Formats: sequence, C-alpha cells, structure tokens
Amino acid sequence: MMTWAPPGKSFIKDAVETPEEGRARYHEIARAAAKVAYDPALKPLFGGPRGRAETMALLLSIAYFESGYRRDVDLGIGKLARGSGLDSCLLQVRVGAGKTREGWSHADLVGDREKCFRAGLALIKGSFGACRKQEPRDRLSAYTRGRCIDNDKHSRARIGRALNVPRAPMTDAAVLAAMPGRDPLPAAPPSAPPATGAAGTVAPVGTAGNDS
Repeated sequence: MMTWAPPGKSFIKDAVETPEEGRARYHEIARAAAKVAYDPALKPLFGGPRGRAETMALLLSIAYFESGYRRDVDLGIGKLARGSGLDSCLLQVRVGAGKTREGWSHADLVGDREKCFRAGLALIKGSFGACRKQEPRDRLSAYTRGRCIDNDKHSRARIGRALNVPRAPMTDAAVLAAMPGRDPLPAAPPSAPPATGAAGTVAPVGTAGNDS
C-alpha cells in the first residue's frame, strides 16, 4: 500500500492528511482487509497454501484502483468520496441510497472497513463465478464493467497487480495458527497456476454482482 499510493500526497481538500496520519490509517485498512481475508468462515478467492494472502492482496489492489486509499473515500467525506454518486467505501461498492445484500448501507460501509471488505469480497466472488468461462485475468470484469468480457484491462490490472506482489512469507495455516483465539486453518486444496504464472487459481464460486 505504501508503495502503490504513498500517503500524505493528496491535494483533494477532504483527502489531505500528513504522511504520519496516512500511515496510521493505512495500518487500520490493512488490518480490516486481513480480518476478512483470514476469516476461517469465508472461502478465499484462490486455492493453495497462500490463497488467503493472495485474497488479501487482491482486496487491497482493487481498493487501490477504486479509491487510491484516499482519506475522503475511506471515511465517506465530501462530494468526491462516492465516485459516480452511488459508490461507497474503499472498494466503491455500488449501493446508492439502498443496502448491500448483507443489509449494509453507505453509512455502514464507510463506518466499518471490515464491512466494506466483506461486501466487496462477496461481489468479487460473484464476478469470478459469473465470468468463470473467461480466462482468470478477466474474471473480475463483472465487478469492474458490470458484465463478463474478454481482455478487460480493468480486471487484468487489478488481478495482475495483486498476483505480482512478492510471495507471502507465511502460509495461511501458519498465519491462522499465530492469531489469538483462532483455530488452525485446514489445509487448502492444491491448485494449478493460473495463466498469469502466479500461485493460486480463481475459485469460481458465488453469483454475479455489479460494482463500479
């Protein structure tokens, strides 16, 4: 996150913050993404021993492209925070004045980053499931474009950035075992490398969901 969007450099009025304030906020964003990605009750997007780490990387990659981790978008402050006017939180979940499938409103999503990532993860799974006939790099196109298409530059940019980060130093099982109050994670099934050559494959689960 620090490399992709160094904090404290925005000139947008409601996004202005010091680098120190930005780093502290980034820490909380990463904490929320990790809580969702490493929740044993949720199936990760990718298989293999580091599928949850790759899931977290994709959540943060999408957040980067959708919001740049900007303070105003993160906290729902100002007229530029909602993209098209219907989108909410770091993942720009399209909720409008209504609620997500989980029953969360715009206020819920910007008030609780974990809810933002949970709602986003459900939409990502829906996109992967709806676009399972596309090659792995295009399976986010229902999320980015509202429909499944080939050669979607938006899907490929988000997935490519996530899967090209250095490999996580710990397996998912080791991370879960180290978390207080959590049971060890059952071993994930092995998976063949996707077309990009990165570890893990897209899990075609869920139903379609739209987003910005």
